[in-house]
This record gives sequence, C-alpha cells and structure tokens, in this order.
Amino acid sequence: MKQIFTLLTVIYLFTTNILAYENTYYLHKVSQFELLTSSKDAKIMMLGDSITERGLWSELTSSSNIINRGISGDTTLGVLNRLDMLNPNLEKAYVMIGVNDLFKGRSVNYIFKNYIKIIAILKKKNIEPIIESCLFVGSNLPNSYNIKIKKLNLLLLKYAKKNKISFIDLNTKLSPEGYLSYKYSLDGVHLNANGYALWLKELKLGK
Repeated sequence: MKQIFTLLTVIYLFTTNILAYENTYYLHKVSQFELLTSSKDAKIMMLGDSITERGLWSELTSSSNIINRGISGDTTLGVLNRLDMLNPNLEKAYVMIGVNDLFKGRSVNYIFKNYIKIIAILKKKNIEPIIESCLFVGSNLPNSYNIKIKKLNLLLLKYAKKNKISFIDLNTKLSPEGYLSYKYSLDGVHLNANGYALWLKELKLGK
C-alpha cells in the first residue's frame, strides 16, 4: 500500500513542477476568477493551491457566499500575481499556500516574505486575512519537508500574533504524529472527505 502512496506522490510532484503560475492551467483558472469578480454574493474566500481547490466549500458548508480561489500547483508568487482579481464584497480570506514552493526548492524565508506581501494586499483591500497552517506532508515523503513546514508555520504564527491576525493550526488534528495522517490523505499531500470535514470543523464553517 505504501508503494502506491509513493507512486501517487511522485506523479503529483511531477505535475506540480509543471504547474507553475505562468502555465495554461493557471491562466485559464485566473481568467475565470476575473470573469467572476462582479459577483456580489462572495463574502468568504478560500485561497491557496490544490489542497484548497479540491474542497467543495459551498456544498460542504451549504453556503453560497464562500468562493474557492485555489489553483492546483500554485505558489506564493502565483497567489501574489492574482490578487488584483478579487470580488469587491469579500470580507474574509482563509489563506493556505507554500507547500509547492517547498517542492520547487524555494526557501522558507522566501515563502514567508511572500506571505507578508499577500497579507498586506488583503488588508489594503479591507479583507480580513486568516492564516491557516501549511499542512504537513505524509511519512511517504522526505521528512525534510515537514521540518521546513514547521519552521514556516512558526514564523507565520509569530507574525500573526504580533499583528493580531487569526492563525488556525490544522496540523494538531490532521497530523497528530508530526506528519499528515493517512486517515485524512491517500497520497500524503491532499485530503480525503474526512480531512475536509475536520478542516471545516476547525474553521467553524461546517453545517
């Protein structure tokens, strides 16, 4: 079974390296987001990469005011390059981004600096940023990733406390052993239904 997990992860990492922010998938998604900026119902935005994108947020919460702005393979730079395409009535943004930066070999400090820029732009647009911890990866991936993720989350937590920004630690429940539990993920990166249900519970956005 673990060999299957490893194979799936290798396929994912290969795909992620292709899905940089300048590729056609990213551009097609962004073009849709731009088309939808006129929607006045949107109050809450889920912002991130494929982990966010795969969540059926409106259906899971039975709410029409939650919009999904995740893009598979996206990075902190990719998010920065699309923050001018936000709905005008947004009030809150739940942000989780960074793991693809690590997969591409970028440093924790690089990711953190981009995070600060993302938060600053959201605040300037009068959108309350809510930082979600970067999720740990499964034990089928090198532990070096989780060491870096832990460092990133500590930086984000410290920054959040200093600037009175909400920080939600999802790893306490999803990764109780220090790596993403296979109760919540099949490939060690993405979440299954149980993972999203727990995520929603932590955000208090569920039904």
